[in-house]
Amino acid sequence: MKNILKETLLLTIILTYLLYSLTNNEYITIKTIYSLNIWTHKILPTLFPTFIITDLLYNSNIPYYLDKYFHLNYIYLLSIISGSPSNAYMLNNYQTDITKHLATTKYTSLIFTFTFLRLIFNIKIALIIILCNILTNIILIKLLKPPKLTLTKNNSNPLNTLIKSITKNINTLITILGTVIFFNTLPISQIKNIYLRSFILSFLEITTSLNNLTTINLPLTFKLIFTIISISTCGLCIECQIKSIVNDTSLNYSKYLFYRFLHLIIFGFLTFITIAIYLINI
Repeated sequence: MKNILKETLLLTIILTYLLYSLTNNEYITIKTIYSLNIWTHKILPTLFPTFIITDLLYNSNIPYYLDKYFHLNYIYLLSIISGSPSNAYMLNNYQTDITKHLATTKYTSLIFTFTFLRLIFNIKIALIIILCNILTNIILIKLLKPPKLTLTKNNSNPLNTLIKSITKNINTLITILGTVIFFNTLPISQIKNIYLRSFILSFLEITTSLNNLTTINLPLTFKLIFTIISISTCGLCIECQIKSIVNDTSLNYSKYLFYRFLHLIIFGFLTFITIAIYLINI
């Protein structure tokens, strides 16, 4: 009975989306072109070189020496800068349970985040939000204690690694493009209530969500709430990209979602307290 209900619901969603696609062709065309522009100008130039560098780094001995002599994990360092789904891409190289690692390295790209946040708020509040996000992941690391990732010396041929990396990354990026197009063609922007629209966008697609917050007039409290949700979740669109990259056998997804819910609570608390102190003292 449960399976029948599940399949019926799935069929209903598919038919609804099909009907929506047939009756909103112009809107879907506009959003598809918009998604292609985002992918071409923002996602591809950022993620493709990041993925290539990640593969070359992983197959070199740099991570090994960073860990051995400086006790630094290159995944945690790169994740802060490059954001998700780069963390999933790096972690998928390990044949072990990556649930806690994935939960504690989830970020939005540092440059991307700062660029939008300074437009929504100001530079100081933007920096506070970014630092609170980093601090929250550090707290999660202390609470969850992710197991140490085993690093060994590698003797791979850099040229072979590069060729394999290009082929694999092109396939990954095309999957990401499809995900972005799907979420951007949903009729969220047609919702008239700006609070409801902003709330839904904050869970769906982070680029559209933050761009929406730069163009609408909302009280500071609500802008902070929607920004915190967007940055903590990174949006369902990126979550789907992570799922397309990560091997399911190496991830306990229910635990991962619980850990990210903890992140949202801690991040929200730290951000509101810190910004309240900042506003009182200016």
